[in-house]
Amino acid sequence: MPSFKKTSALFLLVLLLWACSNQPEIPQASTYDFPTPVDTGNKAVEEQVKQMYDLGEGVYITNDFPGARLNEIKRVNDTLLEARVAAENYPVNNSPWYAFKVWADSEQEVYLKMNYQEARHRYPPKLSSNGKVWREIDDHRVVVEEEGGSAVIRLPLSSDTLWVSAQEIYDTKRVRDWAEAFADHPDVRLSSAGKSAQGRDLIFLDVNKGKSGKKDIIVILSRQHPPEVTGFFAMQAFVERMMESSQLESFLSRYRVIIYPLLNPDGVDMGHWRHNANGVDLNRDWAYYRQPETRAIANHIVRMQHETGGKVLLGLDFHSTYHDVFYTQDKSIQKTPTTPWFREQWFEALETRLPGYKVNEKPKGLATPVTKGWFYAQFGAEGMTYEIGDRTPRDTIDLIGKITSEEMIRILLENRK
Repeated sequence: MPSFKKTSALFLLVLLLWACSNQPEIPQASTYDFPTPVDTGNKAVEEQVKQMYDLGEGVYITNDFPGARLNEIKRVNDTLLEARVAAENYPVNNSPWYAFKVWADSEQEVYLKMNYQEARHRYPPKLSSNGKVWREIDDHRVVVEEEGGSAVIRLPLSSDTLWVSAQEIYDTKRVRDWAEAFADHPDVRLSSAGKSAQGRDLIFLDVNKGKSGKKDIIVILSRQHPPEVTGFFAMQAFVERMMESSQLESFLSRYRVIIYPLLNPDGVDMGHWRHNANGVDLNRDWAYYRQPETRAIANHIVRMQHETGGKVLLGLDFHSTYHDVFYTQDKSIQKTPTTPWFREQWFEALETRLPGYKVNEKPKGLATPVTKGWFYAQFGAEGMTYEIGDRTPRDTIDLIGKITSEEMIRILLENRK
């Protein structure tokens, strides 16, 4: 006859196995075979040496701060400096990000030649005295060389530090500061959906009122590509206007909004042109989630939907390119999205409220594994890449962001009664 101790141990083991087998499975994002696959395995990257350069003649430059990009610099003669600005790895699209601080012992002007290796000059320099308030340099101070695509920038120097950058710098700290400004709102929760390749938080804002049950979800994403700051500005305006809306309470009684303002924190702080710390374009990794950022965010969105019990209706991914454009799903795709009426009404409202503005829509089918296609494949949802031009005036970006936010709320409330 078995002893009491052996019987008790056997009972506890059976109970433990039963408990483990009856634990609910944590939902995971599905994988997909997109028609045009992309290799998103880790790639080697060239890391900058962060340092302060003494260039002689009382001139100093540093790249030792988050978001900086300056691989090498040397003095050529009394007035000419020459910089090498390289991407983290290649191949990469033409988005040559640069950012540095420069100052001098006495007032003087220098000419700085920017060599982008395999790329061409794209971003007119932005200048700042504090890294927060920026202005675009006068056009006559920049000469772009036709052959090779390098540029020569004429910079006025003094003992005051001059920030020079391809676009306004919004590093991880500034993005988190922006997100934390909403943390005191009773309907907002700020948390982390996981960690980046280098261990930075992938922060998100959960905007939700009362119980989550059966609420449909709107997802907002930004900064998969570090230099795409104008898209981030549009996302900021969109979210800020949503939180100010007089219809917010009614909207949140029916919908939950999940906002991921910075998907690539490593790339942003490392001053990358496009990729994450593992040298990969995150917006090509929405099929097998080989990178920690896409894997964490995709699984988090799926879990949010499972928790709510509603549907993901809309995924807006904010980016930047040369000119404003909305990349949408091609209507030839057979399956009907969850909100087939949304896109047309939204674009019509934007054109009505912004006289002279013409929505530049470019429908595309399911090809490469980008978020737009992933929202459709995973949820049957309307996925859209919301692109803002590099040089779109900042007040126009703000206005477009606010109008699209207001009209999203109106359309979703009117059509989902």
